[in-house]
Amino acid sequence: MNDWLWFFPLAGGFWYWWDTLRTREIARAAGRRACDQRQVQFLDDTVVCIRIRLRRNTRGHMQFKRRYDFEFASDGERRYHGQIDMIGSHVSRIDMEAYRLPAGEGDADGPPWRGQ
Repeated sequence: MNDWLWFFPLAGGFWYWWDTLRTREIARAAGRRACDQRQVQFLDDTVVCIRIRLRRNTRGHMQFKRRYDFEFASDGERRYHGQIDMIGSHVSRIDMEAYRLPAGEGDADGPPWRGQ
């Protein structure tokens, strides 16, 4: 019986590692899609996990809530920041800071920035 006790922590660690990789790839794809929809450049082709917490989902089950940061550029001169919140493997929120439009893309009457 004692020979199997090492298996459970090892299996739990493997599951957490696999779930983290899978969730990061989903967040990366969501960040790329959000940038493509807004016609800005998704920089470094990566997201960085900055926070992990346990939260209840809509059904009341406990799941990991992860927050990822990413960077994007609209005009090639400045980096802007965005955040993606994931609950389990589902995107719950994408937030991108206001960014400057390249010259010639804004209205003559409106401001040269766009935000979500």
